[in-house]
Amino acid sequence: MTRRNGSAPASGSASGAGCHGPLCDLTGPLVVALLASDERAVEAVFASAASRGADLALLARDLVSPALDEVGLMWHRGEVSVAEEHLATAVVYRAFTRCASHVPPPPLGAPRLLLSCLAGEFHELGARLVGEVARAAGWQAETLGANTPREAVLGYIAQRRPDAVGLSCALTGHLAECGKTVAEIRRLAPGVKVLVGGSVFRRDGATCGLTGADACFSDAVALRDWLVAHRPAPDGCGAPCAPGSEALRKKVGGSRRTRA
Repeated sequence: MTRRNGSAPASGSASGAGCHGPLCDLTGPLVVALLASDERAVEAVFASAASRGADLALLARDLVSPALDEVGLMWHRGEVSVAEEHLATAVVYRAFTRCASHVPPPPLGAPRLLLSCLAGEFHELGARLVGEVARAAGWQAETLGANTPREAVLGYIAQRRPDAVGLSCALTGHLAECGKTVAEIRRLAPGVKVLVGGSVFRRDGATCGLTGADACFSDAVALRDWLVAHRPAPDGCGAPCAPGSEALRKKVGGSRRTRA
């Protein structure tokens, strides 16, 4: 759902029209830390965001996405190399998953979400980030990764029978494959909710109607809200049952002080 390194960047920048919300002032420090490959500094930025109440979904939408968009714009202007952009993506993913590790796993019996990139789609970072967001929202999430053939996705659905399937689409040229995959999932498993997301929908929301999906998401916060709203509460657990931003703030902040 987030643009892969080396592809054309989305419009807007982290320091301008592409950055909104209470975490905007942290985008610049995150870009600097990513380009310096300073993972401790990246984690410090994440901890600062968590101290303001940001959960994983807000980190993904309001911090990681605009920071990587800015790095992409810098590549587009020739200010950084493809290698530096690739490294920035790797660093932010490692830091994000370490941050996500502080969130307790979903409860037993939680609904299952299968995430996959379409055939020919190599933009996998966003799908992996929202997998962590889904687990924090109380779902069991499995991510198949980049460029998964349609037949492989269908075979996995037939075998595992998830409650929902999320397909990641970053490029307009993959919308036709997205629509075909959605239609085949419906024939195979009519009761499964089919979700789509990715930067193509962030750029043009009108493309959502071309997919035939049950729901379409342009960012991790919208997906998180849908997952929470559609997650049945396990016995003995009041809604919402998933860990909130307060737990993330305490655990990330505590681990940061321990390392200091």
